[in-house]
Amino acid sequence: MPFYVAIILGIVQGLTEFLPVSSSGHLVIAQHYLTDFSGPPLPFDVLLHGGTLISLLIYFFKDIKAIVVSFFKYGSEDGKENRRLGLMIIVGSIPAGFLGILFMDFFESLFTNIKIVPFMFLITAVFLLVGEKMGKVKIEADDNTKGVGIKEALIIGAFQAFAIIPGISRSGSTIAVGLLLGLKKESAARFSFLLSIPAVSGAFILNLKHLESFNISYLFGVFFAAGVGLLAIKLTIGAVVVKKLWVFSLYLVILGLILIAFNYVI
Repeated sequence: MPFYVAIILGIVQGLTEFLPVSSSGHLVIAQHYLTDFSGPPLPFDVLLHGGTLISLLIYFFKDIKAIVVSFFKYGSEDGKENRRLGLMIIVGSIPAGFLGILFMDFFESLFTNIKIVPFMFLITAVFLLVGEKMGKVKIEADDNTKGVGIKEALIIGAFQAFAIIPGISRSGSTIAVGLLLGLKKESAARFSFLLSIPAVSGAFILNLKHLESFNISYLFGVFFAAGVGLLAIKLTIGAVVVKKLWVFSLYLVILGLILIAFNYVI
């Protein structure tokens, strides 16, 4: 694989993994239209997700450390809250883990289906709009916004599982449903990203079996995916806080309609 193709795909992965626009959908598009991409899509996807996992671990290092320490150090109120958050992340990870293991072959087959992606983009766009608008009304109507409990964790986790389909944004769908459930904007975004760590880690480990060959250019993709991913996390959290998810929704609608025209009309 040429170096510039690996770098382009790394940038695409880093941006779209955390911006609410679906990294898997954009990678399917990029790999379909980049004629120089000669390697198997899935193995390189695995490494790119490893790159974005690095950016997650760096950005949320303090949160992860606090959660881990809380399971070994009891007594403080902060420790209790962090331990509860860690348990909710475990609970929320169950749906994606369950579906990912049982239907892995089916989901893998979708990564070569360019025609399904534009419709999933449109579904993500609806998620973002509904979450931002209706979530705003619910939060304004209830000043004592509740935190993440077992019900919220399972529902958000179910939407994360749905986002295995390319074109459905994991961050977009989980943040949107978090807002609909009454979480504060910062809490919804933070829990969404922390919840993604077990999912991305699990997918990375399970799919290592597909890495039958290695090209030195892959490292460039991983490096750019990790670096750009750090920026994308910050941008997404900022967009949630200032209520700008509609910008990504508009982008997905335009992109989805263009792809539908290319695949079904032209």
